[in-house]
Amino acid sequence: MSKRTDTLLKCIEMVGVAAFATSTFFVFINVFDRYVVGDFLRSIASDYEGFRPTYFVIRDTISSLSVTADEIPGLLLVWIAFLGAYSAYRTTGHIAFDTIFKLLPKHSQRILDRIKQFVLIGFFSLFGYFSIQMISISGATEIETAEIRQGWFMLIFPIFAVLMIIAIASEIKNYRDPD
Repeated sequence: MSKRTDTLLKCIEMVGVAAFATSTFFVFINVFDRYVVGDFLRSIASDYEGFRPTYFVIRDTISSLSVTADEIPGLLLVWIAFLGAYSAYRTTGHIAFDTIFKLLPKHSQRILDRIKQFVLIGFFSLFGYFSIQMISISGATEIETAEIRQGWFMLIFPIFAVLMIIAIASEIKNYRDPD
């Protein structure tokens, strides 16, 4: 991999880690709201009247974040999955069943590899095109629990398509015979 590709991959991985950290934060808030605020602090507030104003402040603050804690992690999971898939592709981290492929002559391997690459470019081109159409149709709709448009979460689809096309085109450009 070139230095530019390595830097891009590191940036993509950082975005994936940030999405994972944000998702984890919201899940933590949801669990904290349910078990600490909803059970433990509520029982203390019911027993000690002086603690009730503090309990209500904590409850209102945490519950405002907790409302979005179910939906946002699920939507961020899509970002995590697609960025992880790109990262695994770039670092050849996916499982490959290439036993039969490696039994073929080098020339046949090269031809099949090129066919695979062009089929993938075609697939990701269609994927990108239709994901842009999907965003233009339903991307302005806000998620139910927050004033965030769904299109922000759907952006990963065309981004992923472009990243994969670039990765495959880079493979074609820098093609070496299979080992």
